[in-house]
Amino acid sequence: MSIVNFRRRHLSGRAGFTLVELLVVIAIIGVLIALLLPAVQQARESARRTQCVNNLKQIGLALHNYADTFKEFPPLAILGDGNGNPQATRCYTWISLILPQLEQGALHDQFNFAAPAWNQTLPGSLGNLQGAPVASVLLCPSDGTPMDTSQTNGVSITNYIGSEGYHWWTTAGISDATLTSQGLSGFSSSTSANDFSGAFTIGRKTRFASFVDGTSNTIVVSETNGSGYKNGGDRMKGGTGIPRLPTAEAVVRPAYVFTGFAGLSRRAPYADPTGTAATADGWFNKTGSNPYYFTPSYIAYRHINNDWQGPGSFHSGICNSLLGDASVRTITETMDYGTYLCLNAVADRHARGFDQ
Repeated sequence: MSIVNFRRRHLSGRAGFTLVELLVVIAIIGVLIALLLPAVQQARESARRTQCVNNLKQIGLALHNYADTFKEFPPLAILGDGNGNPQATRCYTWISLILPQLEQGALHDQFNFAAPAWNQTLPGSLGNLQGAPVASVLLCPSDGTPMDTSQTNGVSITNYIGSEGYHWWTTAGISDATLTSQGLSGFSSSTSANDFSGAFTIGRKTRFASFVDGTSNTIVVSETNGSGYKNGGDRMKGGTGIPRLPTAEAVVRPAYVFTGFAGLSRRAPYADPTGTAATADGWFNKTGSNPYYFTPSYIAYRHINNDWQGPGSFHSGICNSLLGDASVRTITETMDYGTYLCLNAVADRHARGFDQ
């Protein structure tokens, strides 16, 4: 009898975990999760970054298909009413024009390019153009909190912006831009009269023959992360581009968005210092007493010629850029200003690689 009781006590003592053992198991699981979670997040971001690259490649192919059909790249914007009368509400971007090549022909067909983009009524559930849906190919998947449309006058936005190159205001026409050496390495002290205009420059038609530096050496589209408002407070830190002049607030326009100058478009409202618009630090930032930071690119209403919004992304340390040959390369936060400027110019005759 005593032997049986001993066996029963022995078996009953092994029937469950003690509190200490349970806590140890929970701690081990917690450690494993802590070790695996960063790897999972990194894998997800890698997938999002790959999708962003694919988006740019699709945009590149769309630009090539457009150029094959019309023998030139799309203009930076359609300005005016079709009768030679420029109007601030009639600004359709190059993105609007390549929608058929992006398999968004149904959306493109609903645009009346002879009518104002602003407040243009669209049939069905689309409402008006201000609320037009944005194709996923125009949004970076790493931008998990797209800008609140109430802060962009309700206009649809995109994370991919065309490069206007190094140029003056919209009234600059097609004259060659000049570049001084202040703040830029690799240039002489004298001005350079070479053409630093980008693939999308007002008053200029861009064809494949326009890429004197080669399509594989020229950025035509870059990412933007939506950061940037003038007077936006500390949270609104945005990229302002390569310095245009040797002053604290001087900027230039490689890869920009729209302008409020020359009556060509209307500006989005400023964000509050604690604004809710999605943002991240931009690159090539030049600070001053009143630095200028503005809004991201717009799909239809606004064009890409902006003096304030520079390249940027939600990818750590890099920004994806589309080249003229439809390939995608990355720029880094440490890239030289002068190198980046040359990469955005179609005919500056300073063909520089991404590693310079």
